[in-house]
Formats: sequence, structure tokens, C-alpha cells
Amino acid sequence: MPDLHMQDIDGGWWMLDAFDRKLPMDPMVIARAATQAAQRYRVVDRSEIYDGFRLRNAVDLLRYAGHTVPLGDRVRLLAALDENGSLPFADCLRVLRETQPVAALASLILQGLVEVELDDALIGPETMVRRIRA
Repeated sequence: MPDLHMQDIDGGWWMLDAFDRKLPMDPMVIARAATQAAQRYRVVDRSEIYDGFRLRNAVDLLRYAGHTVPLGDRVRLLAALDENGSLPFADCLRVLRETQPVAALASLILQGLVEVELDDALIGPETMVRRIRA
């Protein structure tokens, strides 16, 4: 079993293993088995996980995974993003009135309704928030 099973934006499936343990067999054997299952396989390098800002931003966001965003806040934020295209994180917080603004915005990011760049820097007041269109 791989550590992660994911689908990329092109619809392709991947099996990923983290660097943190000894693999039970040769990675080439696992890669061949993945290919037979119409998937791709690779071992994720330590630097992909710990270098940069993605992991730290993910940890910050996941703290709010269980937060429920009231309908009014969700509609107000999405309408503001529709009007402006994108807004800085700090401006989005001003739109949210019915609940804790940071928790609501983080929850909407985790729900896939809005997005921020996780790799460029730590999420801050100037981080741009964009609406995701389904």
C-alpha cells in the first residue's frame, strides 16, 4: 500500500511513498505494479515536504477543518470575489461577519470554494484569495 493515493488535475492517478521509511520492496517493482494498474508511482523526496511553505500553510489551514461557515458569510465572500476577481486575505476577513473570519476563510479554502497560493510564502494579509469555479 502506498502512503498516498492521489489524482492529479489531468485525471491521472498516482501512488506516492514518503521517504520516511524503508520500502518493503524495490521501488522499480512497485512502479511496474502501478503501471499495470494504470497508475504512476514515485517516492516523494524529503525536500518536497519540508522545504518551502506548503506544509506550514497546510498545517495552519487544517486547524480549521471542522469549522462550519454560515451561509451569509459564504455568499458575501463569494460575491465580493465575483466583483473583484481576487482580494487580499485581509480584505476577505472584513467581509466575514457571522463567525470567526480566519476560521471561516480557512474552511472555505479547505472546502475548495476559494484558493490561495500555498507555495510562495506563509499565508498573510497580502496573500491573494481567488474563487474556484466548478
